[in-house]
Amino acid sequence: MTENEVIQKINNLGHIKFVFEPNIYKKDLIEKKDLQNILEKTKISLRGWSFPHIPPYNTENDRAPYFTSNGIEFFIDSNMYKEIFRFYKSGQFVGKFILLEDIIDKINNTEVKPGKYLDFLSLIYKITEIVLFIKNIVENIGVDGGLIKLEINNTKNRELESIFNSMILPFNSNYICYMNQIKVEYKYKKEQILNDALLVSRILIKSIFNDFNWKNYSEEMIVNHQENLIKHRL
Repeated sequence: MTENEVIQKINNLGHIKFVFEPNIYKKDLIEKKDLQNILEKTKISLRGWSFPHIPPYNTENDRAPYFTSNGIEFFIDSNMYKEIFRFYKSGQFVGKFILLEDIIDKINNTEVKPGKYLDFLSLIYKITEIVLFIKNIVENIGVDGGLIKLEINNTKNRELESIFNSMILPFNSNYICYMNQIKVEYKYKKEQILNDALLVSRILIKSIFNDFNWKNYSEEMIVNHQENLIKHRL
């Protein structure tokens, strides 16, 4: 398995790409030998599957972090997870991973076809984890701020719903995206993400909800789900 094969599999399904860019580009901000140690310190483990997931060793489908010319890369290709991540000496971090909604056939008696759903709660959790991870990166590499870019791909006619949690009733409200791709980004200062990363993540989450034409959501609802995630009440 090569990185190009994993990328191709991801690109063929609905997937999320995110980019973190420090506010000032410095080619050799981090020594290459320190990159993996920083990742091990900054990864987020709130749901049993760390973000980013760093394979400890190579297998047929997984690659533990290996050096590239200007950073490190690692990936996993399993039945449930297809992810690839790159961390550069400049501090830039790039990740790509599939939407689980596109590789399962049925859950909670609901048939799931690729491209049909985006689970709203899974989205809240994942965006929160991404921003918490970036907060840790900012704290550990000594930058003053940066830019978060998020892309959700293969979104045209995809419906925002509740499919993974059997305790939450289906929306049945036709919150549908009519764009092929959703792009959101947010530029922040160091103090903002260190002091209130959850607020930063909600700014991104709400923008995505808007693009699914969900106009009457409650921010308090997002806050409550984030608290459940942080306190492991899932």
